[in-house]
Amino acid sequence: MFSWIRDVSIKTKIIVPLVILILIPIILISYISFNLQKQLTISLTKHDAEVTAKTALSTLNTMMLTHTIQNKSYRRTLIKIYKRIKGIKGFQVIRGNLVNEEFNKKFGPGLKEEEPNSSFDRKILSSSVPITKEIYKNEHHAYLMVGIPFVAKTNSRGINCLACHTNAVNGDVLGGIKIIYSLKALDAAQSYFIKYSIIIALISIVLIIIVLYLIIKNAIINPTIKLSKAADNISKGNLEQEIPHIRNDEIGKLAKSFGRMAISLKKAMEMLKEKQK
Repeated sequence: MFSWIRDVSIKTKIIVPLVILILIPIILISYISFNLQKQLTISLTKHDAEVTAKTALSTLNTMMLTHTIQNKSYRRTLIKIYKRIKGIKGFQVIRGNLVNEEFNKKFGPGLKEEEPNSSFDRKILSSSVPITKEIYKNEHHAYLMVGIPFVAKTNSRGINCLACHTNAVNGDVLGGIKIIYSLKALDAAQSYFIKYSIIIALISIVLIIIVLYLIIKNAIINPTIKLSKAADNISKGNLEQEIPHIRNDEIGKLAKSFGRMAISLKKAMEMLKEKQK
């Protein structure tokens, strides 16, 4: 099946496997680095979302303490401000049932955009820890959706949530914030990484092939060609052919063997001529 390999030149038999062995680690390292970079970016984005959400929560707490939270226009302005932050493509304050029950009695219904309108929104209200979801608008551009729940605590950054939300108990989820981040910067960084990884890999392979070719040519191919020509001359009866053997490696030993063979043939021819006389 692979009998054709026998007819392939020695330099090809040596260079191709070496290039493959070098190429495999390069591909693996690039793949691992690519995924590590992606995971790191997503992790940092999630951290940024948590910081942004906590800042927004602090703002809402301040509005609550100053009795301005019931002003819907203030809350709309707050949402618009956060939507303008670079990288944020969506920002939503989600009110839970406990907050709605309490505030609807005092100030009327909340904003329509504060209502949970997706399964992800409802997951935020049922979770006590931040949740993330990677979503794709298309195959070229990705977004990261992060949900941060507001959990009622007796000491949340120095504020007792239960003092205002009297119908809640410690650990209840009062609401949350949903932030959608664009991963365009990550896409650009990954494209840049892939592009230059391929360029570096190609340059490295070309340089490796050139170096290997020169080494193989000088160490194996050229000496082998000289031995082949010498053997051909000897086969034609030129027993005076000199076979240089200045090296002590395998090719040098082969050259010495050819030299001894030429001497033996020369002596045998001389002895044959003497007997014929």
